[in-house]
Amino acid sequence: MARPKEFNPDEALDKAMHVFWHKGYEATSMEDLLSAMDINRGSLYATFGDKRELFLKAMDRYCAGGGVGSRLSILTQPGPALPLLRQFIGAMLEFGLSDPQRRGCLITNTVMELAPHEKDIARKVSGRLQMAEEAFFTLLTRAKQEGDLAQEKDPRALARVLVTMMQGTIVMIKAGTPADVVRQTAETALSILE
Repeated sequence: MARPKEFNPDEALDKAMHVFWHKGYEATSMEDLLSAMDINRGSLYATFGDKRELFLKAMDRYCAGGGVGSRLSILTQPGPALPLLRQFIGAMLEFGLSDPQRRGCLITNTVMELAPHEKDIARKVSGRLQMAEEAFFTLLTRAKQEGDLAQEKDPRALARVLVTMMQGTIVMIKAGTPADVVRQTAETALSILE
């Protein structure tokens, strides 16, 4: 008869996610993970697999929980589309700027660290960026139908610009750029909607 788990797998995965988010994949050692998760090596492997499998599960956890994916629901709420977009962008910036560690975004960090040489991880993060693009595209199409976005504006092209702007501002935040500069950059990028 198998022994019951003596730890909460969801809590342990949250702890692993924060270690990867803070240190990155390569700089995170198994000892870092075991210490943060407060479990032994056998429990980690039995529950989560190896470091790579744990990382992929942590990324999924990030996207489902506190990451961009969960915040995209703001863009589907009723009301005028462009104010919702501004609310979303503002919330994302303030989330990043309020983090004293300036960890940035786990997805953005992963793109920079692993995507160039880890093709399966690159596909996974590309899918997350595509999800953001689709949410922006849907909202901008709605804005066009509502008459708040000029007819000559291309919602698909604008959605791509917004994804690029979000990723760039996250990098600026992580690099320690002053908050007023980050906000001004985002505001300038949003002016393309006018």
